Amino acid sequence: MVAPVVKRILAPVGFDSDRDADLGYAIALAAQLRAELLLLAVIDTSATVTLIGKHRQTQRSAPDFEKALHDEVEGILQQMVDRAAAAGVQALGHLKFSEEVEEQILKEALVQKVDLILVHSHGRSGLMKTLLGSTAGEILKAAPCPVLVSRA
Repeated sequence: MVAPVVKRILAPVGFDSDRDADLGYAIALAAQLRAELLLLAVIDTSATVTLIGKHRQTQRSAPDFEKALHDEVEGILQQMVDRAAAAGVQALGHLKFSEEVEEQILKEALVQKVDLILVHSHGRSGLMKTLLGSTAGEILKAAPCPVLVSRA
């Protein structure tokens, strides 16, 4: 019997409207490959703004807000892990706070010794790509393993 080539998949997760579709694809791929799925949430300023937009509670102090944000993201990650488990996929969720999203993804890939990184491209072009950069492109350039880019 041939050993599987892909045993561990790293899938960075975001907090935009495509999250469910992206997660569904990652779970389906991990199930087909019989691979473990590592979900990584990197919370940067834009992710924080997205999460704040859901809440109108601005009366909290900074330490309380940071803990509430951490707890909320941990809860979202746990829901994702539970969804993977319901599909028969072993999954783990990790949370990092950093402005260096690409760096954290690449670091996690090395530390966790993953065999594949699954990233989603939003297909920005022109001025938007120039201003915002491309997370998928940066990961492709420096990844320590194969990268699968899916179009969101």
